Amino acid sequence: MTSHPVFTRFRPGPGWWVPVLLCGFAALLLNWSGTQAMDNKLLDIQFWLAREYSPQTVEHEPVIVGINEAFLDEVDEPLVLNHVYLAEFLKTMNLAGAKAVGMDVSLPEKRYDTLVSTRKADADFHKALLSGMLETIQGTPVVAAKVWDTQRRHFINIQVDYAAVLGMQNARFQPVASAEFCRDSDQRIRRFPGKQCQPDGGASGLATEVAAAAGVRQDWSGLINYRLGPRFDYIPLQDVLHLSDKGNIGELKRRFEGRIVLLGATMEATDLVDLPVSLASWLPDGVPNPGVLAHAQLLRSIMNQRMLKPSSHEVLFTLCCVFVLFWFGRSVRWKVALFVLAVTTLLAASTIAMQYDVWLPPTAILLTGLLALGSSSAYQGWRHFIDKQRLSKAFSGRVSPAVMDEIVAGREHNYTHSRRLPVCVLFSDIRGFTTLCEHAQAEEVVSLLNRYFAVMSKAVHEHGGTIDKFIGDGMMAFFGAPNTLPSPEQSAFDAARDMLYALADLNTELQQEGKPPLAIGIGLHSGDAVIGQVGSAERHEYTAIGDTVNTAARIEGLCKDVGYPVVCSDTVADKLLDLVTFVSLGEKHLKGRSAMAVFGWQLPQETTTNLLKKQANP
Repeated sequence: MTSHPVFTRFRPGPGWWVPVLLCGFAALLLNWSGTQAMDNKLLDIQFWLAREYSPQTVEHEPVIVGINEAFLDEVDEPLVLNHVYLAEFLKTMNLAGAKAVGMDVSLPEKRYDTLVSTRKADADFHKALLSGMLETIQGTPVVAAKVWDTQRRHFINIQVDYAAVLGMQNARFQPVASAEFCRDSDQRIRRFPGKQCQPDGGASGLATEVAAAAGVRQDWSGLINYRLGPRFDYIPLQDVLHLSDKGNIGELKRRFEGRIVLLGATMEATDLVDLPVSLASWLPDGVPNPGVLAHAQLLRSIMNQRMLKPSSHEVLFTLCCVFVLFWFGRSVRWKVALFVLAVTTLLAASTIAMQYDVWLPPTAILLTGLLALGSSSAYQGWRHFIDKQRLSKAFSGRVSPAVMDEIVAGREHNYTHSRRLPVCVLFSDIRGFTTLCEHAQAEEVVSLLNRYFAVMSKAVHEHGGTIDKFIGDGMMAFFGAPNTLPSPEQSAFDAARDMLYALADLNTELQQEGKPPLAIGIGLHSGDAVIGQVGSAERHEYTAIGDTVNTAARIEGLCKDVGYPVVCSDTVADKLLDLVTFVSLGEKHLKGRSAMAVFGWQLPQETTTNLLKKQANP
């Protein structure tokens, strides 16, 4: 039973240990900081795309009250002494029916009850804030932020009286909670600020406790969902206080009733953080945002039950091992096409998963697949190179280098398909070889022929010729196929000349061995011939067929009669008369065709004399 040709492309490689190794490498990739950094960049892109093209509305939206530069310009006291205004704000939130208040501002460490205002001599900063807090917590839960002192390495404690008043609230939440965030390697805030992110290992984050004060308590984890909601606007603190002074309770209730309110700095140079997307509607893109917006976005995620959950390690590892399958298969083209399809599918799946508040980080999966595909392709390339070398070594003695190059390069069509091409055909044989064979052992004859053809073949190949066949002591070659040559006639003549030089050197060796010298005849003719593969599927050869070939063979037969080692037709001589001195031999009758003008050539006399001297005095 034979397998379908499509499935033969997907046969396993050298062993299963490679996929196992790749799966192990995938496990390392899943925990590599570089992978996580790339995933973070992709996550930011998905957040941006979602906000641009698929904005998510939310039911529970926090309100931000901002302390801006205009507020500081309006009041007389420095920010650290804004007790009265904070108290007024808290009481206003209670009157407006706010669901909970989160204060992303640092409450004072000291009482400041000895300070006196020049405009309000009877003002007591400490008592004013205490009174405001006591009144507010009766109807509206309040959570205050605590800030980490990086130098002293502990949270800055708020003044004990304020902490005591806040501690009087319901025990379902922590009234003082950390304002610290988790920051990734690029310092951006993406993760839920759980205990692993808190400097003291506590689990009480400001947004978490504000949500708990509003009645939503859960063991939160995952990523802040920056897809939710539009950009934030804020209500300036001074506007809230003005509404309170005017007694406009209706407007206050319209804005704050039943909603979580966050108070924080919205100034352009205070408490700024780097976020994946810009959340401040009053700031340009690409600049840090006030920290209170990060708390607000986290509250969006919590209150709407839309925290972004990363895919489990097991799911990611399984997908990595699925992409390891790109190691298998023999067709690189098919695997690349499937890999592109798989990558597209993976990215689409990651985007779709985010619609369901699931984050599928693709980097480790893609890198694993790329490594599997790349290593498989590299291995196949190496095997292909080894096979080429083995093929070249095995067949280099059976076909000409030009044909071998076409085979190794995979350009079979250049020699399997018959084509009519202009070529110059060369025939040669050894004069008196039959007589030589009568006086020598067969083994000696074969050894001599091998030595002779070795030097003759080298001369042909050096000039771009293709040896068609060896016929006893004869040789047929052609120039101009499968590789084209600028002048096939010139290349053929140069090869014939070098064959004579090589023969002279061989005769010197034979003389030293006490053996008789050899003499050869070479015939050249050019014209069109049919070049291609001839034979059966089991046995075939690359050859030239046509009248040009037959004529070259007949011309070579004239060499003995005319006394020249090289005889060529007029079609060859006409192409070389400007470079080579030929001797016209007139028209000669050739067997099977009409008379043809032929020309003879031999090595120059001085060259022949030198060769004879060299043979005489080796």
